[in-house]
Order: sequence, then C-alpha cells, then structure tokens
Amino acid sequence: MQVEEEQHLPAMPVLNGSWERKHRSSTAAAFIGLLIIGVLYFHAQAIFSGILLMADAVQNHATMHGKTFVEQLTHMAMAMKGPMRIAVCGSQFICMLLPVLWIVKHWHSSHVAAYIRFRRIPVFEIILAVAVTLCVFPLNEAIGEFFVERLHIPDFLSRINAQTFTSYTRNELCWLLFVVCLTPALCEEIFFRGYFQRTLERALGVKSIFVAGVMFGLFHMQPINLLSLSLLGILFGFFFYRSKSLFPGMAAHCTNNLCAVLSLYKTPDDRTALELFTYRPTWLGVLVAMGIAGVLLTAYYLTTRQMPEGNS
Repeated sequence: MQVEEEQHLPAMPVLNGSWERKHRSSTAAAFIGLLIIGVLYFHAQAIFSGILLMADAVQNHATMHGKTFVEQLTHMAMAMKGPMRIAVCGSQFICMLLPVLWIVKHWHSSHVAAYIRFRRIPVFEIILAVAVTLCVFPLNEAIGEFFVERLHIPDFLSRINAQTFTSYTRNELCWLLFVVCLTPALCEEIFFRGYFQRTLERALGVKSIFVAGVMFGLFHMQPINLLSLSLLGILFGFFFYRSKSLFPGMAAHCTNNLCAVLSLYKTPDDRTALELFTYRPTWLGVLVAMGIAGVLLTAYYLTTRQMPEGNS
C-alpha cells in the first residue's frame, strides 16, 4: 500500500536554479516573486488602461458634454469593457504567467512542470473540487451582498462594476468565458498555487494554504470582496496541498468564475438570460449548502490521503 501511495505522488524536482544553489530562503523567494510579478502586472494594466481612457475621452468629448457624472461613468464603463477585457487577458499571460515560469526555471528548477505540480490526477478528485466550489458559491455571494448593504454602496456603482463581466450575446459570452474563467484558472493558479504557495510550503507546510489564500484576496484589490476572495484562495490552496496537483484548483477557480459570468449573462433588452444563476438563497440555504460542502471536503480529504512529498 505504501508503494502505491508513493507512486501516486510526484517526485521532488531537482532544485538546480540560481536561488537554490545559493541556499537562500524559499519564503523570501516566494514573497519577492509575488512582489515582482505584482508590480509588472498592475503597472501593465494601469498603463494600458490610462491610454484607453485618454483615447476614449478625446474621441467622445463632444458627446459627453452636458451629461451627468453617473451617465459619464456608465458610458465609460460600456465603452471600456471590451478593451479592458483584452488588457486583463493579455496582462495575465504576458505579465503573470510568463514571468512566473521564468522565475521557477531560473531561480528554482529546470523541471518547471514538476515544480509547479502540473500533473494529472484521478478525475474524481477534480469532480469533488468542482462540487465543493459550487456549494461554496452561495456563501461568497451572500458575503458580497452583506458588505454592499452594510457599506451602503450605491446601486449605480455596482452596475458599472459589473459591466466588465456582463455579456449580451453568445459570442460575447464565449469571449468572456475565455477572459474571466479560463485565463485566471490557468495564470493565477500557476502563480499563486504553483509558485507562491508551492514555494512557501517548503518552509511553512500546511500554513502556506492560509498565507497564500489571504495574499490571493489582497492581490485582487477589491476591499468589499476581500473576505470571499481570501476564502476562495484558501479553498483552492487546500485542493492544491492535498492533491499535489494544480488541476483541482484550476477546475474550482474556473467553476467559481463561470457561475459569476453566467449570473450576469443578459438578453439584448437587459433581462437576465439564465434565471438559475441569479437565484439568491436565504441564509438557511447557505447553511445547507455549506453542510454539503463540508461533507464533500471530507470526502476530498480522505480521497487524497497520501504520503508527504519528499523533502525539499
């Protein structure tokens, strides 16, 4: 039985990068890498967004004259959502995914896929991760609504913020699924779990789940959603830690974002296209869903029970 469990685990990759050869702290590497990629990612988005905003302001200066501040913001959100989607998608691949792969290869190991745990696992583990995420989604929605109500966020700001994730046609929905669901599931999971948590884990063990989860929440710079994003980060980190694979977290991340995108899918006359995804459960419903999530998490824990990975 022990031999079977050991075969189920990935071998520890050879640590032959420049950081490893100098025997430097893996914790320091994780946070320095986080800082470098964070600076690259947000500066790229800020520069691109600034250029687009100025271009839009010049092009629409005449049509914007006489409109109220809310009307101007709404117009800007509608006009900018297409370019912003391109900016987010491009910056994730160019300023997040590529740099983190470079850092892993040059700092840590030439066996990049093995280091970030890009490996196949039983499909049942992925299905369990998706099922847990679906059960947790109502809780995160309820948390978001709670803070919006408590902080008295104006409705027009919520609507403007949602425009980036709102689609009105099937083609727009398909593009949004790529930008909001598939791209973060790949790029953010490789960055936060495959590199940041993976590198922290070598020194912190199971504590790395919580540190990486909170940093995942902070990285998104959404104060209202900080708690829900941190909880999601911890959940994805748990999947990664137990399975020793990126795939459960990727599937869970994609599932959560998919639910959000489908809830904002509308008809051309601005009516909800899929009523199922706009249902807002009561707190009793949330508690029931969390109870089911607890059972599924236990099943996931037992399914992924295995020998620890080799010393690193």
